[in-house]
Amino acid sequence: MQKIQKQSFRKLILTVIGSLSLALGIIGVILPVLPTTPFILFSAWCFYRGSDRFHNWIINHAYFGPIIKEYGDSEGMTKESKVKAIGMTWTAVLLTAIFVLDSFLMRTLIIIIAVIGTIFLLKIKTRKKRITS
Repeated sequence: MQKIQKQSFRKLILTVIGSLSLALGIIGVILPVLPTTPFILFSAWCFYRGSDRFHNWIINHAYFGPIIKEYGDSEGMTKESKVKAIGMTWTAVLLTAIFVLDSFLMRTLIIIIAVIGTIFLLKIKTRKKRITS
């Protein structure tokens, strides 16, 4: 009986964390300084382990589903997705470096992180077309 309660509690916690991550991902759609994809992927991971209902919803979502499916298989990302991801990353980094940060060290740090992220994205295999449904 106690094992069932622990599993239920664990699933509840994962669902709550997944929901918070999803909220951050949705905010990231609107605010370029917050990345969408990592939060959506983390949400899908949490929902996979915490809630079949939410997991099915997110993987079948018109906007979020293709993001998850592209990362979930070994086919890579579309060129369009790579361009969007790199463009949004650099837009956010440059806006933050110019308008938000006043420390040279912090500006340098986020630029280095953006370079590493860009290299990572460029190394991902490029697929020919986007997955639908």
